[in-house]
Amino acid sequence: MKFRGWIEHDGHILTRPEIESVTPAYLQKCGGEFFLQTKLFTARDHYGIMPGPAPAGVISFSNEELPIHPEVPDLSLEDAVREAVRLRAEDRSEAAVVTLSGGVDSTLIAVLADLPCIAVGFSDSHDLAAAADAADRLNLRLNVCEITEDDIEEALPTLLRILPAVTAMDIEIGLAGYFIGRAANHFGAEKILTGQAADELFGGYARYGRSPNLRSDLAKDFLGLASQRARDAAAAGCFGVWYSMPYMDERVIKASRKFSDDELVKGDLRKIALRKVAEKYLPEDIAWKHKKAMQYGTGTTTALKRIAKKNGCSDINEYARKIRSSHTDVF
Repeated sequence: MKFRGWIEHDGHILTRPEIESVTPAYLQKCGGEFFLQTKLFTARDHYGIMPGPAPAGVISFSNEELPIHPEVPDLSLEDAVREAVRLRAEDRSEAAVVTLSGGVDSTLIAVLADLPCIAVGFSDSHDLAAAADAADRLNLRLNVCEITEDDIEEALPTLLRILPAVTAMDIEIGLAGYFIGRAANHFGAEKILTGQAADELFGGYARYGRSPNLRSDLAKDFLGLASQRARDAAAAGCFGVWYSMPYMDERVIKASRKFSDDELVKGDLRKIALRKVAEKYLPEDIAWKHKKAMQYGTGTTTALKRIAKKNGCSDINEYARKIRSSHTDVF
């Protein structure tokens, strides 16, 4: 049997003996983040969060496929988030950390998980300052990993080779994810709890404030998370680590769909429902502050543009092409 990750049913994390004897009919109703291969079948979790050579949400036999649809209770958003974090923090099969940027999404997870945290960015970056502030005020265990332009130049050939799609945004975000994976590995972790998907579930992007059909836009962006997960898994996988996503828990997704548009986004206020939960656990200014996207908060985008210009390139895409042409041995 090949297995990585964790499997749960009705809030119970399956033990190794239970996984070894699990039947496909039972597994169809299970949640978790896992890749499982037995002599009879191969299976991967519902949303394909755990990387693996199998389609997401499917139990595959030699001539048959069965869908995986986790059965979860109908919970309040607060209870759903608490349970999603609890399951991921209590799974002790692999050492885990929380990636902390100081924003509401990651800080809420960090407080509920009570795991060591990592923060990545340039020395003067927004995310390092915000993470340090949150850790100090909430008594979180924080490990900081500063990155430099030399780090970026060293990482780019590898990153460009393994990214599923190579756009400027994929490179910028992929770099941040690469260094998060490196930091997790450096501090002995194999699993990284992250706040990803909160924006797409609760309306975190500024453009949602202008949306004529918020639910339609959220649904479309939620589907687009699959390609983001592939990118991020590739970057973190360079160091043998993987992302665990509490906000992608079926309980949280189910709870997020109960809210009206105004309970999610109203004027300049976004992710209102999640922030109302967070303010029970975090200082008000952290629960309600807006934060830069990861590629800007860590400083990787600014540094990458600066490096591209230094190498005689007009933009990031041209610089990527230049790297590819000068590293033909690995492309």
